[in-house]
Amino acid sequence: MARHYRGVVFGLGLLASMSAVNAGALSAQQVQHKTGGNEGKRPIGWQVRYDKGEHAGHGADSISFVQMTPGFHATTGGSAAILWHPDSTVRGDFSVESTIFLFPTKGRDREGYGLLIGGADLGGAGQRYTYFLLRNDGRFLVKQRRGEQTVTLTEWTPLPAIALQKGEDAVKNVLRVEARGATVRFLVNGAEAAALPREKVEPDGVFGVRMNHAINAHVSSVARAK
Repeated sequence: MARHYRGVVFGLGLLASMSAVNAGALSAQQVQHKTGGNEGKRPIGWQVRYDKGEHAGHGADSISFVQMTPGFHATTGGSAAILWHPDSTVRGDFSVESTIFLFPTKGRDREGYGLLIGGADLGGAGQRYTYFLLRNDGRFLVKQRRGEQTVTLTEWTPLPAIALQKGEDAVKNVLRVEARGATVRFLVNGAEAAALPREKVEPDGVFGVRMNHAINAHVSSVARAK
């Protein structure tokens, strides 16, 4: 049964009204190359890791993560999670972009969602990645994880360009990371949120998505961009 929101209609195997996705989003064909072929089930080849680890009781049932072309739909439970495809890697000068539709937050406006870059050993004890998150209170964060330790690169900071979810309508935000030379830029809906030294961000590696607790979102694209 489809779920209807203003300008966006989600149903199993259906994301109608593609005019809701702006010109900066990548095509459904590009998205389906990474996530297609398993409609209504876990996108083929994609991996999930929970912050607290599956051994702590946060296993497969802690997230609903299904192919819903174009892209996938994810709803997290009691643990934050990262989602990635091992083939999604970038190095050197690159741009990575993701279009994410956030569904009603039920008051959980301080839970983050967004992109991860620079991933390495994501399934192991030496996991490393940098993540760029938005919250529905209009703030963004840039942070880095190494094993069980995290380092904040940019504290939660207000950004007017972040579209906020209100009422019963899903809201769309386009997150983009641009690595060029010695600088890495973080953008939301075309507006720069932060520009950081490449040596701190360490952007080369796997890219994907991170979602904190109690996030209900549709990721219509997450891919390397021009």
